[in-house]
Amino acid sequence: MGSQTCHWRSRFGVYKRWFFSVGVAVFLLGCETVTLTPPKVDQVRFSPMPAAKRTIAEPKVKYLPRHDGFEYCSRITGVPITPTSRPMACAFWNVRRQECTIVTPMSTGYNYLGHELRHCFEGAFHD
Repeated sequence: MGSQTCHWRSRFGVYKRWFFSVGVAVFLLGCETVTLTPPKVDQVRFSPMPAAKRTIAEPKVKYLPRHDGFEYCSRITGVPITPTSRPMACAFWNVRRQECTIVTPMSTGYNYLGHELRHCFEGAFHD
């Protein structure tokens, strides 16, 4: 009887590991399929403003990818980092110098660069 109990326990351990592995796999697959919806302002096409109406008609643009991009943009924008939200990129501009700097984390998406580039031309277009 004792050997059967040990055999049952070892089999239970195998099943427990298998169920745990399957559970982790299902959870990870669920995470992959989560879709994040961009803000409404980024879901539509836009027409650039005429140069005379832009904040900076022809800005000199500097791109600054940073290891601490989320934290840096949080400090610049005042948008806090929370478990569900963080600033994905930011831009700041100097009208007098006709300069604009775009800041992102080291890895970013084209949509964030495009959004921030629009700020370089049009300033605070969605505020």
